[in-house]
Amino acid sequence: MLHSYLYRVLLIPTAVFLSVMFGGSYGSGREVMEFISQYGPMGGLYSMLVTMLTYSVILFLSFELARLYRAYEYRSFCNALLGKGWFLYEIVILVGMVIALAVVGSVAGTLVYDHFGIPIWLGTLSVLAVVIVLNYLGRELIEQSMMVSVTALFLVLFAVMYFVLSSTQLSLTEIMNDASPNYSSWRGALKYAITGTGFLPLLLYCARDLNTRSESFVAALACGMVGVLPALAFHIAFMTEYPSITQEALPTYFIFAKTSPGWALSLYMVVLFVLICQTGVGVLQGFIERLDAWQLRRRGRPMSRLGHGMTAGFMMIASLALGSVGIVTLILQGYTILSASFLVVFTIPLLTWGVYLVFRPGRPRP
Repeated sequence: MLHSYLYRVLLIPTAVFLSVMFGGSYGSGREVMEFISQYGPMGGLYSMLVTMLTYSVILFLSFELARLYRAYEYRSFCNALLGKGWFLYEIVILVGMVIALAVVGSVAGTLVYDHFGIPIWLGTLSVLAVVIVLNYLGRELIEQSMMVSVTALFLVLFAVMYFVLSSTQLSLTEIMNDASPNYSSWRGALKYAITGTGFLPLLLYCARDLNTRSESFVAALACGMVGVLPALAFHIAFMTEYPSITQEALPTYFIFAKTSPGWALSLYMVVLFVLICQTGVGVLQGFIERLDAWQLRRRGRPMSRLGHGMTAGFMMIASLALGSVGIVTLILQGYTILSASFLVVFTIPLLTWGVYLVFRPGRPRP
């Protein structure tokens, strides 16, 4: 099973990609509203198509470049892509990790307090415990836990979507009817997808078992398609209350609370909490992979499991501490600059020089 095509090419890459992306890209539903649903029923579908294709292209080039150069941690990957400028990505990603981890701890704590009445500090402590334990146990267990999380997500989404669609008098055709679709949505979709893939070099450990170019292509296409499925579910749900729902700060919570029984909403919140934790786990695993490679070059062996757990704990605590003194808020105010930095040090090089490296004539295809 662990070495089957289904596991290596389809399950692991899609589970890692969606698990890490979901907390930051889908949690509140506001992101889907801003970049997809605000353009109306058909405009939103067009936006999702652009998002899926952008995801797939960037993922394919990243997976294939990592495979060709055997570069499955971000330092060696960026060395292949950027040469002597590899450190530029490391600077940007360290800032991005601080933001991501601080947001993970803060959002998870607030989530359990708002919905379950659990003290924020206990929710944040729970995130810290999950992150330390999973990173201590290692990559294989992390990947398997992500598959379980994503499976649970789709089961809960299926149940909640059933209640959403059952609560409206409109058919799906009527819900998605749009006399004048807005095709200008491609700009927002492109920005959404490019920003969402800025952390991708941290996740290349999920591509370690891809053996051929066709497997890289299939894995990337599967990730792109699975990556927009939650957006599709949210978009259809939002259209039952469109356009008034565009003004809601938390559109996902609003529509699910209005249409679903309490137990279904609570299940969704539990899964959301787990996936927010997985965002931190997945990002930190990418950082640990980079430290392991450095240790391997210097000492001939990677860090121990205890070292993995301690590194994860230190990074989480440091990020939460920086968040508590306002540094993360300051950085978030410059989030556009961070997104632009990812574009400059990763996306543009990948879509130019990376394309050449992947397809240059005369290069053998291992």
